[in-house]
Amino acid sequence: MIPLSILSHFKILRAAILCCCAIILAKAESPVEIPPPPPPTLTGKLAYPFSNHAVLQQKMPIPVWGGNCLPQTNITVQFHGQKKTTTADTNGDWKVTLDPMVADPMPSIHEAPKGHEMLITYAKDNQNAAMTINDILIGEVWLCAGQSNMAGAMRKHASAHYPENSLATAQFPALRQLVSANDKEWLVCSPDTAVNFKRVCFFFARRIHQETHIPVGFINASFGGSSIEQWLKHTEYPTGQHFSTMVAPLAPFPIRGTIWYQGESNSNDGYAYLPKLSALIHGWRDVWNQPDSLDANGPRRLFSFYFVQLPGIGVSDPANPTMGDGRAGIRRAFNDATLIKNTAMAICHDVGAKNEHPPFKYDTGYRLAQLALHHDYGKKNLIPTGPLYQSHKKEGSSIRIKFQYADGLIVATKEGMSPATPSPEKNIAWLSIQAKSGSWHWANGKIDGTDLIVSSPEVAEPTAVRYAYTNNPNGALLYNKEGIPAAPFATDIPPAAQ
Repeated sequence: MIPLSILSHFKILRAAILCCCAIILAKAESPVEIPPPPPPTLTGKLAYPFSNHAVLQQKMPIPVWGGNCLPQTNITVQFHGQKKTTTADTNGDWKVTLDPMVADPMPSIHEAPKGHEMLITYAKDNQNAAMTINDILIGEVWLCAGQSNMAGAMRKHASAHYPENSLATAQFPALRQLVSANDKEWLVCSPDTAVNFKRVCFFFARRIHQETHIPVGFINASFGGSSIEQWLKHTEYPTGQHFSTMVAPLAPFPIRGTIWYQGESNSNDGYAYLPKLSALIHGWRDVWNQPDSLDANGPRRLFSFYFVQLPGIGVSDPANPTMGDGRAGIRRAFNDATLIKNTAMAICHDVGAKNEHPPFKYDTGYRLAQLALHHDYGKKNLIPTGPLYQSHKKEGSSIRIKFQYADGLIVATKEGMSPATPSPEKNIAWLSIQAKSGSWHWANGKIDGTDLIVSSPEVAEPTAVRYAYTNNPNGALLYNKEGIPAAPFATDIPPAAQ
């Protein structure tokens, strides 16, 4: 039996807790006071992306805009031989549009072209003011968004860089970064500043920069642990706070495209991630509403959107040929999202780790750049991605799998950031076949040109094949001649229409 003295102490403690809870709830239910907007001024506030060292997208009309000016302020923007004028409306908002320009020529990627100056003047009644933005380049602009794996910086971990001297050799003055809602101006890449560049973005942009010899700027909008819902427009989902703070302020700043590395926080959604990703892609494109470039090789209205099909994580069960566990469902969602126009997928299940943050991001950035180089920069000699399942056909006790992008199809193993090593003597891992009874069995795979013939001595009448359809498929896997792995697939699950 509990003594009365202890009971009385419990009652006092309980009353105190309830009182505190009541106070907290009362405060939570009280209306939040939103500070009033600052009073308008002559110069107001210029749109966020326009700051020193900016990169502007080539071959596109360039909107330049601002707000919170005094109404009816006369504004003139002078840039690169152009002069555009407008008048702020009754809300103090204004916008001019610069004509398309071509990228600044670069004799060397280690020497920046001479930057341009943008002069903005403001006049109303007897008031005058001017603002100058320095060292602006014309080139290629990408938006890089997602959660922590997109947010991680280079830092000084040389062992996680490829090559290991990536920081020491990062003299790329026409390669620039802007971290949305954080940086006051664009950061110019050098051996001293590269440590602060976002790792996936750096490897992505560096490769494009090296192969095109065009200035490249990327805007990073990322937040650790964020869900995709937080990146959707408010009209699509009520909690899109990261969209509001980090993405919306950038539109309609012209971009070549977006790379997206997110989904870890939505892994449990499985295939239900697909409509959310579809809504995000369509929603962002609607907000930008950018026109098609007048140049056939310029950016598109439906700008490119490339995403990372999540790396492996944890450990998969070698006794489960049915697979379908962990990230299998969300990877299938990414795969089927490629049915949306101007999208593609960087296949990365082979560069994972047991934890949430794979240390090696080089291959991820490299493979995202492979997509852009092929689809956006005319490098048609590059196979854009790894082998993608196309169709299957039963052939007696075997099933023949046909792929797209399977030139040089091989079995290979990969360690760290080293290229995949051909391993023809090894059986293909994580390959299973379904019997007519519905049971699944580990299978043998035989490469026949760009096809794969799958069979098992335990299955006389096969009905379906699954490959790498598990949380962390590693070991001997299928690759093409570009060293990019084949995407996981399950022939018994058809894609949803987009």
